[in-house]
Amino acid sequence: MPKTLATSLFAVVLFAFANTSAAQLSIATVDLQEVFKNYYKTKEADSRLKEILSGFKKEYQGMMTDYQKMVDEAGKLRDEANDPTLSKEVRAEKEKLLQGKIQDVKNYERQLREFDMQRRKQLDDQSSRMRKAIVEDIGKVIEGIGKTKNYHLIVDTSGLTMNGMPTVLFKNNLPDLTNELVATMNAGRPAEPATAPAATRPQ
Repeated sequence: MPKTLATSLFAVVLFAFANTSAAQLSIATVDLQEVFKNYYKTKEADSRLKEILSGFKKEYQGMMTDYQKMVDEAGKLRDEANDPTLSKEVRAEKEKLLQGKIQDVKNYERQLREFDMQRRKQLDDQSSRMRKAIVEDIGKVIEGIGKTKNYHLIVDTSGLTMNGMPTVLFKNNLPDLTNELVATMNAGRPAEPATAPAATRPQ
């Protein structure tokens, strides 16, 4: 949703609520950026993405090693094809082999580009899926808190307009649910496995 449209809708909502009595209106704020950053699943997702990226880099480095080997072989064939100490027939054979090796190098360069594009897309898709799942988790918890505490509106204070201005310019004595939301989101965090005590040396 464009930021200008989101800001306009936000203004319409506030205007509509302004026509109700203050006693009936219940608004809270939350810093969703802070919640997202401190949610344990976000940290797990970041760790997982780093592992995937590390695997891709390792695979790419292996391919680059093979590529460099092919380039070196092509260079050797080029030198041999231009070696005046070799017979004309031998140099012609080396030239033929060189042309084949050059084509192999070009083909492998294309494979490297395709590999890079595919792995980048896989990483982006994985990141998008993880982010979407996290956002859905946060949204469900916010909705639950809103219904339980009968809030009419929960406003995200971390958003910015197209001009870089905060979407919430002023607030006074409104409850901030950020810490509560973080605690609720992390309440289901699995317990870390206990570390076995270090063995003691025999005296």
